[in-house]
Amino acid sequence: MIYKYTSFKTVLNKLYRDLNLTLEINEAHVVEWCAEVLAKIGAFTQFEQNLEVLQLNDGKAELPCNFDKLVYISCGNKPLAWSTNSQLHKYSYTTEDSQVPNCCTQYYFYIQGNTLITDIKDDDPITKVSLTYLGIPIDDEGYPLIPDDVYFIEACAKYVMYMLDYREWRKGDMPDKVLQKSEQDYLFYVNSARGSANMPNERQLRNLKNIWVRLVPNMNDENNFFRKIDNKERLYNK
Repeated sequence: MIYKYTSFKTVLNKLYRDLNLTLEINEAHVVEWCAEVLAKIGAFTQFEQNLEVLQLNDGKAELPCNFDKLVYISCGNKPLAWSTNSQLHKYSYTTEDSQVPNCCTQYYFYIQGNTLITDIKDDDPITKVSLTYLGIPIDDEGYPLIPDDVYFIEACAKYVMYMLDYREWRKGDMPDKVLQKSEQDYLFYVNSARGSANMPNERQLRNLKNIWVRLVPNMNDENNFFRKIDNKERLYNK
């Protein structure tokens, strides 16, 4: 479980200390390598969960610049259903005999490139959507933040070491065994960081227990925005 974040400069300082470097490392390369290894880890809790309200224009809206993964999307008090491009056009039109008002129908959406596309029209009662998404946390300078976890910091440092060794290996100045050791180290800490991030805390374990240990599953809890999905089931004798 991730609670705090730290600057990439923590990794940079660790490299200078552990490798006893006397030459300066290119900071831009370290930032990019840290971003690469964070993407390789890809744990849910390493991202920052954000909520944005997007104004639709002809059913479309541009996604936030730090959008990485979709968590939830709704319009008013109704969740939107995922659709494909061809299906969305089908849902966008109704027959002339249809008497069902548009506000009572199911809305659909899909994502293409950096654009959110829905079948919500400009004359619909609500033309805004609430978007919950995962984004990459950044510092005041716009650099990606690293989870303040020993395994994440080690994974970033080991990956930078591996990339530095790989450069030398490509020039023929690095033995194969050294490069293989660097690769093994960074892969080990990538898996360790992912496991550390995905380990739930005590409260989350209780919530998981309440979700799994049920006689009556909450099949339609999405319509209630999953507010009661982790409530303990209570059965009463009549």
